[in-house]
Amino acid sequence: MKISSIENGKKGGRPNKSSYITAFTIPGINTVILTEHQYNTLIEKYGATLIDTALKILEQWLTSSPVGHKYKGKNNYAHFRSDGWVINTAKSEL
Repeated sequence: MKISSIENGKKGGRPNKSSYITAFTIPGINTVILTEHQYNTLIEKYGATLIDTALKILEQWLTSSPVGHKYKGKNNYAHFRSDGWVINTAKSEL
């Protein structure tokens, strides 16, 4: 049985909700959404201290900024780019 591109998310199709990976609960963080695999990848790449600081920065931005509200309820993995503002701000605070 062949699955259409709409069902598997290829070529612009949106995957079925049943195929979404569930969000991982991060202690002390309520708004930032990551999967467990994404969270562990960030810890390996940047270290636990930097990621904890970056998560708090992003959490505060999502809840207080008018622009941040459009990113609430969505996966926030893209905010953790090595040249992104979240990681750079976290590095400057350490």
